[in-house]
Amino acid sequence: MAVNRTVPSGAFAALRVRDYRIYWSTGLVSNIGSAMQGVALDWYVLTLTHSGTALGSVAGLQFAPVLLFGLWGGVLADRHDRRTLLLWTQTLYAVQALLLAALVFSGHAPLWALYALSFALGSVFTVENPARLSFVTELVGRTLIPKAAGLNILSLNAARLIGPAIAGVLIGAIGTGWVFALNAVSFTVVLAGVLAIRPRTGGGPATPRPPWTGAGAEGLRYVAARPELVGVFTVFGLTATFAVNFPTTLTLFAGRVFDVGSRGLGFMNTALAVGTVAGTIAATRGVSPRVRTVVVGALLFGGFEAMAALMPSYPAFLVLLLPAGFTLMTLNTAVSAFVQSEVSDAMRGRVMAVYTVISLGGSPVGAPVIGWISQHAGVRWGLATGAAIAVLAAVGVALWSARTAPTAAARAAPHVSGSAATGRPALPVPAPAPQCEPSTGGTPHD
Repeated sequence: MAVNRTVPSGAFAALRVRDYRIYWSTGLVSNIGSAMQGVALDWYVLTLTHSGTALGSVAGLQFAPVLLFGLWGGVLADRHDRRTLLLWTQTLYAVQALLLAALVFSGHAPLWALYALSFALGSVFTVENPARLSFVTELVGRTLIPKAAGLNILSLNAARLIGPAIAGVLIGAIGTGWVFALNAVSFTVVLAGVLAIRPRTGGGPATPRPPWTGAGAEGLRYVAARPELVGVFTVFGLTATFAVNFPTTLTLFAGRVFDVGSRGLGFMNTALAVGTVAGTIAATRGVSPRVRTVVVGALLFGGFEAMAALMPSYPAFLVLLLPAGFTLMTLNTAVSAFVQSEVSDAMRGRVMAVYTVISLGGSPVGAPVIGWISQHAGVRWGLATGAAIAVLAAVGVALWSARTAPTAAARAAPHVSGSAATGRPALPVPAPAPQCEPSTGGTPHD
């Protein structure tokens, strides 16, 4: 397929490309189904076990494969046809949802089976996510990647706005088993969309296939050699690991603090999603790719989350979720913009794999910890602990950056003059790639 060479203007310009329009619209249907399944699974585990620790473990197991294998997920996507990978991964997603539905319908759903299916979901996501993000580039071309990135985030947040509200109603009306079954059906829509797409010949990467040996570690070495990247990833990683555990914390607040049931849980996720959608729209106007922007974003998000933990009433808690979602999206956009502006094209895939591991791979650690704190010290303490870690991480990196900035500037000065003396052209700032967000609810896929 020949990619359209003209560059349409406007926030929705990428939707003028036929293949991306099909891909985005069918993906929205599937994202809504995944958001519904995430809420249904969390509620089912809580009603089955009445344990915050079990709830946190299910959430953590969904992201454990990202932590274990995430650095190699991008390598796999670069070595094989991405369209074929998507067809396989979407099929496996559907099978996982069907197995969940079958367990619930059977009336015998042991916790170990839910753990195993959660881990299986995360394993598929480890391959699907880099393949999906890379495949978008093939559909729209490099010049439209910034537009497509914004639309991808809009799809995710719109699904989080719609899906939980629908799930909250359906759980009470028809039961969790049918919610899982509906999610399985949603993946058939994606499969039909991918089959309808006419990709370029080969459908695979234009660059040579990278070797397996050392490919993952090379991305880590690249990040470690750049102090500003280390600082940004530290703030983002600690925040994503301990403060962004909404599948656990919101479910516990709905069931134990406010006693609002599955419908109230759906409204909580919807309120959070309204904030993230607003944050996404605001971020399309441009976010400064600086460490300071990331630090401020983490401070604001942690502050609003801490205030939410103290709210005595359900309506007040819902209100605080709006700015929490807004600032979370501002933080995520700032991190993505900074990383994309600092990374060379040759290392982009491997550094974005590090980004994915940091944004999602900490959940196997953070979710059980926050769940344990919520179980033994109280749900409010669980949410407040994550917020406090985000604030402390931001303050610590701000102080560290202030101390290291003069040294970094001194090291950079000879390099700049040397480059000018040789007459080498400045490297172009790469266009932002589709972004991967820390999970705000549900599953890695939603």
